[in-house]
Amino acid sequence: MLYRLLRPLLFGMNPELVHRQTIRLGRTLSRSVLARNLVKQVYGPQWKALRVRVLGLEFDNPVGLAAGFDKQGELPGIIAALGFGHMEVGSISARPWPGNLSPTLLRLPGDQGLINYLGLNSEGSETVLKRLQKVDFRIPIGINLVKTADPEIAGEEAIEDYLDSVRKFYPLADYITLNLSCPNTVEGKCFEDPELLQPFLSRLQKTRNEMETGNRSKAFLAKLSPDLDDSRLGRLMELSQEYGIDGFVIGNTTSRREGLKTNQGRMNAFGPGGLSGRPLKKHVEQMIDRVFRLTEGRVPIVACGGVGCDPDQDPAGEVWGYLKRGASLVQMYTGLIYQGPSLVKRINRGLVNILQAEGISNLKEFLRSR
Repeated sequence: MLYRLLRPLLFGMNPELVHRQTIRLGRTLSRSVLARNLVKQVYGPQWKALRVRVLGLEFDNPVGLAAGFDKQGELPGIIAALGFGHMEVGSISARPWPGNLSPTLLRLPGDQGLINYLGLNSEGSETVLKRLQKVDFRIPIGINLVKTADPEIAGEEAIEDYLDSVRKFYPLADYITLNLSCPNTVEGKCFEDPELLQPFLSRLQKTRNEMETGNRSKAFLAKLSPDLDDSRLGRLMELSQEYGIDGFVIGNTTSRREGLKTNQGRMNAFGPGGLSGRPLKKHVEQMIDRVFRLTEGRVPIVACGGVGCDPDQDPAGEVWGYLKRGASLVQMYTGLIYQGPSLVKRINRGLVNILQAEGISNLKEFLRSR
């Protein structure tokens, strides 16, 4: 109710300013044990029926915070208190990168969406790693990595740039997500191009083997664009399975704009960027169906896109829909902008009600039975 009252005020402000102030507030709350405990009492109850085991990890519930919200690793303490079952930090690049000039965020209230053109801004792996090493993680943390968006870094240097971050974060991360699609980089190609992906995954496999000696093996996920055509997706699945990718995050933002209510001139004035929120959801659903079919359901899928953005939809029902489609975990970001921090609690409570109505004792049982 409080967020509903505040939202018109927040939506009247610059979205970049609102995000910066949100991060600042979250950073302050994360540092206070008292604040974290108070937030957890209000927003963070957990239900045993929602516990799941995925990627060799235990999650209190399947709902996670997607990469992009906490790019610099400043909020893990308060995110756990809000009731999330996991979160991804990043995307993080090996070297610092400023990203694109403002404006970089555009709200689409008529479509319950968001366009971002942040340009993979990152403080760099060294800075973020030092910050995260001081954090006592209370939920599984995925580290979302990306190549430094400098177009001068290419070829063998690009692979080494990526692997440098992998080596740094491997001891810290619970799992690592490789942001292969990179929709907002200033260079044309990305690692979803099979010609670039094959040598990268080959080198990654060797690097993983070196790091896993004497250590617990950790999962690597690939985050994919929902805009991939069937040919490229099929080849990407083949390479991913050949080189031991453990799962997929589906998906990244989309460049498509068809069917939106927002004035086209307003979007043209803003420029390019990745679209998230309710318009992304149908593309993510289609992509999950394709990946689930290509992998015959053997590989974990993390659904990411559109949950909690549509006021006419039950957000718990949206998460349940993704789980029935083949996902094992679900992430969100834009939904928090439209519905506020209580969204996580609403989803988890709603999932418990759905399990009871379906006669399912717990979520682990459901995932095993699919």
